[in-house]
Amino acid sequence: MATCPRCRGHLTEHHRCPRRPARVAVELTLAAIAGGLLALLVVALIDPGAQLTHIDTAAVSVGVLGGIGLDRLLRG
Repeated sequence: MATCPRCRGHLTEHHRCPRRPARVAVELTLAAIAGGLLALLVVALIDPGAQLTHIDTAAVSVGVLGGIGLDRLLRG
């Protein structure tokens, strides 16, 4: 059986080389940043007077985890 010249894996009909670790790290970081910023935007729209003081940290945490989870879910 032939092997892939890039990843040395078996060349089957549906072969795809695995993504490189640096690219995966960049994608996860960008998803986390986007999720955190989106969460802060939602908090700013819901609480414009900034009366809820500790909701920012919780929203960013949930946004980061949600962004990473959504990225993993969509990428399969």
